Amino acid sequence: MIPDHVAFLLVTSAPRTGWAALIPETEKLAEMGGRILLTLVAAFVAQRLLFLLVGRIENVVRRAGHESEPSRQRASTVGQVLRNFITTLVGLAAIVHVLAILGWDVKPILAGAGILGVALGFGAQTLVRDLIAGFFILSEDQFSVGDLIEINGKGATVEAITLRATTLRDFNGYVHFVPNGEMKVVTNRSRGWQRLAVDVPVATGADLGSALDACQRVADEMNADPRWRERLMDEIDVWGVESLGPTETVIRVVLRARPGPDALEVSRELRRRLHTALTDAGHRYRSAREVVITPEDEVRARTH
Repeated sequence: MIPDHVAFLLVTSAPRTGWAALIPETEKLAEMGGRILLTLVAAFVAQRLLFLLVGRIENVVRRAGHESEPSRQRASTVGQVLRNFITTLVGLAAIVHVLAILGWDVKPILAGAGILGVALGFGAQTLVRDLIAGFFILSEDQFSVGDLIEINGKGATVEAITLRATTLRDFNGYVHFVPNGEMKVVTNRSRGWQRLAVDVPVATGADLGSALDACQRVADEMNADPRWRERLMDEIDVWGVESLGPTETVIRVVLRARPGPDALEVSRELRRRLHTALTDAGHRYRSAREVVITPEDEVRARTH
């Protein structure tokens, strides 16, 4: 018969099999729990510190844009992207370290993650290109929501911007989703100022001096009108004769205004006043395709 103290030693020293082999010994559980808790606390603190850095970046972006609404949106988008990236990176690092504490061999995991990353890099090059392009669009403030931009010769208004794509709405109301990496040359029509040229055709052979005087009077009247002067960045200027043709002569009048509706509304009012002034001065317009119909009797008389 085996004594009791010997039986106890045999039971405690016997190798464990099955699920019991996966569970650490009782003495190590407390140590592992403390290390895991320390890892989670360190990950949380690292995330918070990095979030504070992201908040500083957002403040810099807003101040650079003078606290305007586009700058606020750009700062919010950049901050959200950076926070998501930080959370993912810190979370993955914490998980790998916890697995190492539990006794797992994390080297194959890290090697597999590296191979997977390379595979995804080759398979998602377009996606990565779009994300990088979107980041630079936001960080460089190339355009913002509400701006009128031109891509591949087509103008549209920006409705939304993400890291991957930009949502546009054209004049007809069609919505276009353009990947950021596909934008090669973007023309922003909503920044700084906009210059418009109003070409006035008058019949060839007309008194150009009289036509130029009429255009200058209209320009002076609009420059002195407070309703329109406040929309202009410079005075309306009559540049003079722009081109000569067999049927018409073109006089160019130029204005510079803030982008958006101001430039278009001023140009429409300018055209209306120019038309009225030239008509009152006796000038008429003649198209290069003007057709003159001669009566049949007159044609026969000319042929005989």
